[in-house]
Amino acid sequence: MDLELSGADAALRDEAVAWLEAWQADPANRTDDPRLDLAHRAKYQRDAYDAGWLVPSWSVGEGGRGAGPEAELWIKLDFARRRAPKLPNVQGPGVVAHALSTFGDEAQRAHVRAVARGDVWWCLGMSEPQAGSDLASMRTRARRDGDGWVLDGQKVWTSHARDSSHCLLFARTSSEGPPHRGISAFVVPMDTPGITVAPIEKIGVQDEEFCEVFFDDVRIPERALLGPEGKGWTVAMESLGHERDMIWIMNLVEIEEANALTRDALRARPRPDLELEYAAVRCDAEAIWLTGLRGLANRLAGRPDRETPLLKLFATETAQRAFLLARRAAGLAAPDAVSHDLLAGEVEALGATLYGGTSEVQRNIVGERLLGLPR
Repeated sequence: MDLELSGADAALRDEAVAWLEAWQADPANRTDDPRLDLAHRAKYQRDAYDAGWLVPSWSVGEGGRGAGPEAELWIKLDFARRRAPKLPNVQGPGVVAHALSTFGDEAQRAHVRAVARGDVWWCLGMSEPQAGSDLASMRTRARRDGDGWVLDGQKVWTSHARDSSHCLLFARTSSEGPPHRGISAFVVPMDTPGITVAPIEKIGVQDEEFCEVFFDDVRIPERALLGPEGKGWTVAMESLGHERDMIWIMNLVEIEEANALTRDALRARPRPDLELEYAAVRCDAEAIWLTGLRGLANRLAGRPDRETPLLKLFATETAQRAFLLARRAAGLAAPDAVSHDLLAGEVEALGATLYGGTSEVQRNIVGERLLGLPR
């Protein structure tokens, strides 16, 4: 596998970049606040889907361009570096659409286009109190009742639950065997009786709403089951796997932006005591990129990808180090003089080690699944 694209893949990447640059240059797509302007971000999602660049690997006519894995990886990287708008309901095309298209029946797959395009929002019912991002420890239950199911339990940190039409919910359907084997996935309309949504207030910029979701004697039909009963773990892992590259790519771009801030600060005010640390973070950024490529190369060759699972942990913690270093290099500036990019980056980096699986959970995953250590 080459470190640069060539041939048809390079041409496709160039076409994608040209489309994004033209979209960003269009006066109709400009905004004063690209982070909080949901209408701007939603328009980008629709336009990117219609142009085939939202999920380039999907087939032509189904929201994609038929891109291969290498071309898609580069397109994602170049879009991130050019600050393509953040999707307002990122779990829709990132996780839900893949789950529905891969495991859904005909009726469930009918939702895919609307979810990916952002015409409707869906939430993910995964994290729980006292379980966090440890899916195997969930306690929300689904029990059979006649020709359907009854749900009872609670989810937390559920993004956009209040604005979502449906929830891709994971619940325990069996207590026999290993914990991850007793989980099933369900498609649950959010207006089903017995569902209560409570927003969670948070400090900082409110660009994404978190919620608690309570399920009290919620009755759903048999057809709500997504995939085979007891195979929810497979649904989750396969679906989340589609966003694994996007997570480390976004972290890599954030690290590059932090390093640029550090570089400029050290040029303006040299700090020899920080130069070695700056060099180390730059080396880590290069290691993240090469490790991501190695993981992709293994997948393309049909070998186990043992690299990518490491990147969530390594990239998010490196992002925190990078922005902390940028802060130290900038010095003790007055609050009104602090760079907006630095402040926003620090906030994102702090959250990155929590969302999508905390660093503690990631270390457990690495220890158990990659190193074979006992629980």
